[in-house]
Amino acid sequence: MKPTFDIKPVRLPARAIRRIEDGAGLEVTVLDGTVWITQAEDLRDIILGEGQSFVLDRNGRAVIYAIKDAAFVVAPAGHVAVADAAAPATWDAAA
Repeated sequence: MKPTFDIKPVRLPARAIRRIEDGAGLEVTVLDGTVWITQAEDLRDIILGEGQSFVLDRNGRAVIYAIKDAAFVVAPAGHVAVADAAAPATWDAAA
């Protein structure tokens, strides 16, 4: 059985970023919106939309950029299924 994690969605407004340091093995799963991921020493551009995920495969800095308002979770690979987090993302305009 997999360990249980209390995984909270990260919400980013359009054009905002989130940095992850030494995240090899972490999986980014998009719940809503669109994000762009880039990793240190990696020439690839990874674009993810709702329901898609990517496992970070390098240590160093990874940057997640919200192309439009986005909600995503970051957890050890294989611990989040999109159906597990299917509740619609809500936005708090006062935040």
